[in-house]
Amino acid sequence: MSLYAMPIVEGDTEANCIKKLLSRVWREELQLAETLCVLEPLPANRGSLLKPSASTLADKLEEAQRRIQSRCRLPEDHGFILLMLDAEEDCPKSVSEDVLNRAVKVRSDADVSCVLPNRMIENWFKAAASSLAGVNGLPQDLSTPEVPETGSGAGWLDKQLRRVCQTRKYKKVVDALVFVEKMDLRLCRANSRSFDKLCRELAKR
Repeated sequence: MSLYAMPIVEGDTEANCIKKLLSRVWREELQLAETLCVLEPLPANRGSLLKPSASTLADKLEEAQRRIQSRCRLPEDHGFILLMLDAEEDCPKSVSEDVLNRAVKVRSDADVSCVLPNRMIENWFKAAASSLAGVNGLPQDLSTPEVPETGSGAGWLDKQLRRVCQTRKYKKVVDALVFVEKMDLRLCRANSRSFDKLCRELAKR
């Protein structure tokens, strides 16, 4: 039996690191024996996905489900769609519930999950910050903020990197992948409710 994860994400940062992130959570945090195959993510515009009058959500779900079905060869093979968008200033819970309700209406046959990092995916790195001390240009004395899911994680990373090198900037696509590879998943889960939601959604499958 094979399980396929079909991510729908916004931005190049998520697109570049989602495979590594989901694979690590599945293998290391959940320690599941079944193999998870993460398909190439579908890019999407956040505003269009959240706009009820737009057909973007339906179109993306249709394409995602088509890709899953093209990979399922055996009757026991199955897959799920993961919508992962930055919450930005919105409430992650209310937005995810709204998106899921609309997703069920347009594709009731699809297994869909929606996870919104609180503000942005970089806040997950803040939640695991102490495990990233000395990694990829970050300070050796880096510690996890008391409330890691508030504020801009990208701005916080910029500030921390410049503590070591004043000309260093956070390069989203490149640096995010390194942090995903190195961060302590258990620490991140303990400090981030939205990351814990991602782990729980994967565990359900």
